[in-house]
Amino acid sequence: MRMRAKAVCHEAHKRDPNAGARGRFQTVVRENAELIVFAVKQAREAEAFGFTRNECCRNLKTALHQYWQNKTLGLHGQSQKARIPRSKAAAGRPLNECVVEHVVPLMAIVNRLLEMKPLTKKSVADLLTRWFTVVLVTRKEHARLNASGLRSTMPANWDRSDVFARYRAVGIELPPR
Repeated sequence: MRMRAKAVCHEAHKRDPNAGARGRFQTVVRENAELIVFAVKQAREAEAFGFTRNECCRNLKTALHQYWQNKTLGLHGQSQKARIPRSKAAAGRPLNECVVEHVVPLMAIVNRLLEMKPLTKKSVADLLTRWFTVVLVTRKEHARLNASGLRSTMPANWDRSDVFARYRAVGIELPPR
């Protein structure tokens, strides 16, 4: 039986050599989503206990940074900054002239997670897969976001599907994906 399973895996790998990597990635996504669910539940409990939303969000932001940005996306530390996609204006610029920006502000993601019902690994993974993206922008582009009032919020008319709505609102162009 073991030989048969090995043969089936070998045949599947010949048809799709990336299947193993996708499978491992999906496992990482599920495991990290489980940790994010745990952190959301802790934040909810702390808020119910009387902590401020800001205090409750600190640990959740740390969990998102550690378990999603670092471990799921593999974008940890300054050494990975070169791998982050860039705006058109940031393309070719030295890394020290660029700022790492969450496409959907981290606080918007945190608030959505705290409001999410039902809170499941799948719903968390789906949300983070769609919304948690980082991009390098120039310092001038970052200043435009700040000046527009969109530093930590999405535009008032945001449809929750166009994750780049903030960038469009202030004229930040991204290369085609």
